[in-house]
Amino acid sequence: MLAAVSVLLLGALLSPAATASASPASPEAPDPARIDLVLDLSGSMNENDAGGQTRLAAAKQAVTRIIDTAPEQAPLGLRVYGATYPGQDKKQGCADTQQVLPVTPMDKAARADAKQRVAGFKAVGFTPIGVSLREAAKDLGTSGKRRIVLVSDGDDTCAPPPPCEVARELKAQGIDLAVDVVGFRTPSSARTQLKCIADATGGSYADAEDADSLTANLGTLFRKGWRTYHATGKPVAGSLAGCQDAPLVTPGQYLDRFTGGRDLYYKVKKRPDQRLQVSATAVAEEGYSRGSIITVAAGPPGDGEPRAWLREFDQSMGWANIISTGGRSKPGSGNETPAPDDTGCIVVENKVTKSGDKPMPVELLVGIADKTTQGAGARTPQPRTGADAEGGFSFNSATPIGPGTHRQSIAVGEAPFWRVELKAGQKLTVKAGVDIPADFPDSATAGWAVTVYNAQRESTQCNKDNRLTELLAGRTGHIERVCGPWEVTDQDEAKSSDSKGYDVPGTYYIQAQVAEPHAKAKGIVVPISLTVDISGTPRSGNSPVFHFGDDTAQGPSQPGANGSDKQGPSPTAAAKDDASPVGRLALPIGIGAGVLVLAGITFYALRRSRAAS
Repeated sequence: MLAAVSVLLLGALLSPAATASASPASPEAPDPARIDLVLDLSGSMNENDAGGQTRLAAAKQAVTRIIDTAPEQAPLGLRVYGATYPGQDKKQGCADTQQVLPVTPMDKAARADAKQRVAGFKAVGFTPIGVSLREAAKDLGTSGKRRIVLVSDGDDTCAPPPPCEVARELKAQGIDLAVDVVGFRTPSSARTQLKCIADATGGSYADAEDADSLTANLGTLFRKGWRTYHATGKPVAGSLAGCQDAPLVTPGQYLDRFTGGRDLYYKVKKRPDQRLQVSATAVAEEGYSRGSIITVAAGPPGDGEPRAWLREFDQSMGWANIISTGGRSKPGSGNETPAPDDTGCIVVENKVTKSGDKPMPVELLVGIADKTTQGAGARTPQPRTGADAEGGFSFNSATPIGPGTHRQSIAVGEAPFWRVELKAGQKLTVKAGVDIPADFPDSATAGWAVTVYNAQRESTQCNKDNRLTELLAGRTGHIERVCGPWEVTDQDEAKSSDSKGYDVPGTYYIQAQVAEPHAKAKGIVVPISLTVDISGTPRSGNSPVFHFGDDTAQGPSQPGANGSDKQGPSPTAAAKDDASPVGRLALPIGIGAGVLVLAGITFYALRRSRAAS
């Protein structure tokens, strides 16, 4: 049952050299949303009807999970009502609301203090929701992005002020604040009131009937303030003027940014006997245009673009919050082309941003494979199950899973990642489903999108229909999308590259999302399922083993935090909560609908120029 929990946050290989730029210019990281949890501790929370335990015990379990999984940099506070006055005097009972934890980042000390306080909660009093919402708004201060997450098992017993009126009052003040609500075993009358609070402030509402669903939906609502894509890496400033003054990058992950339409250049050490992988991921904080292209190329420096070792590109047709591509040098003459002093050049070509656009975060992943890495073997994380199998929110925080079915809920706007390990000869099939509610706001371009990225972080072909998404087209209920089965092969100099993208053994990534939703749909909680099947027998052979730095690209090191797993360099930028591609990604409704019809509801991604021509 707890599978749904907390759904709702070898340098010696190269010649000694200076590392990347000493004056990094990382993208500006937006401050995480300040979140105040308002918890109902009224007497009704002692009812023993929450799946074999009291509502209070279930609430403690859910809140403790939130505290455990909150990113360290995320400011989190806790307010309760009905916790201290057990009497019948309404005046006293309706003033019974306290801030038990100030809104503060969840470092180790704050986390321990919060959990200790939660363990001691008792449910004894009234239900002053309206008063508590006003006080929670004060807890959060007057600046920055703020959210209140309210958990209640009933309606307000203290009005005035009516809670829905308080919600409208806060919205009318122009406060950048939304109230998300979980109704815990609520009767229909209370549900109407609680939904009104969420609707009035642009928040989300979700029902919960037991400990598992409370934990899952509460987690989903909290994550709204802590995701979407968590860009990570060691800050680096690539040259805008070519290879000559470019910084040297060694195996690892770096964080740079696209500015205007400028390309980025880096130096890299590679001997003729080594193979190189370069991957680049542009993170669309505020959307991007359809047809945007990102290209990586590498080779000895010289006249023109370096490309003797590798060149790959990806052209986005939408339905994603990232544009990612990558390439590996293949064994043979191209890879063995020597560079002066074994120092080559990497270029990341930018046809994503234009002059005047806001800088866009770009992750750069660099890896080397040779006899030493082959002897050391690949390091892979242990697959997770149950509550710890919730999707992460970047390539680096992608949750490792194995074959089987994994279930959770997501808020529309989230785009979680999982990872699986594949060897040549194995076949991958991914089946992902979503349950769309009957009152889901429709959009001409909204779809259920499932993307598989190969070990180069390059999107692959999902299935033979070539579509990038399963358009909702007004449909509700259960919608599924199946990718595969596709067999993984090895790259071979004698053969052309697999246009479907499955000729790269290693770590494959799965991303699922309700893409390009109507603005009113964002934040709606929907159940999803992900079934992974890996069949076939791994072939014997010497698939390359790439080294990406000691702490990079190895996957999350511990359960938790939806992107908060400690993983090499600490995050220096994260995509904004409201960075949905809807605005710039979505086609205008009239034009978009016409294009969809004319194209037979099929979009083809024009991608993968794999030759070093």
